[in-house]
Amino acid sequence: MRSLLLLIICTLSLFANELQYEHNLDKAIEKANKEHKEVMMMYSAVWCPECNYMKDIVFKDEKVLKYIQKHYVVLALDIQKDTLPKGFDYIGIPTFFFLDKDAKEKSKIIGGSKAELFLQKLKALK
Repeated sequence: MRSLLLLIICTLSLFANELQYEHNLDKAIEKANKEHKEVMMMYSAVWCPECNYMKDIVFKDEKVLKYIQKHYVVLALDIQKDTLPKGFDYIGIPTFFFLDKDAKEKSKIIGGSKAELFLQKLKALK
C-alpha cells in the first residue's frame, strides 16, 4: 500500500512538470471554460524541428511551463494527422492560436523562439 501511494505521488509530480495536451477542440474549450482559462492551440508536425524544440525545450522551461499551465489549456494538433478546425489559417509551423471561450481567434504567434522570448510574447497577449 505504501509503495502504491509513493508511485501515485511520483506519477503526479511528473505530470506537474510537463504540459498536458488536449487533442480535441471542443474538449479543450470545455476544459478551458471550466478552469477559467483560454485555449492555446498549436499546429505542429512530428517532422518539424522547431515544433519539437518548442515541446522538448521551451515548454519544459519552468517559467514558461508555469505560465502556460496557469493561463491556458493547450490543444496540440498535427497538421498531417489531425482534422484541423476551419478558419484557422497558417503559413508555417509551429503556429500558436489563442482562442477565447467561444473558440474565436484572439491572437496568433507564428514560429518558435527561445523560452524567454516566448514567455514575453505570451505575457504581451494578456
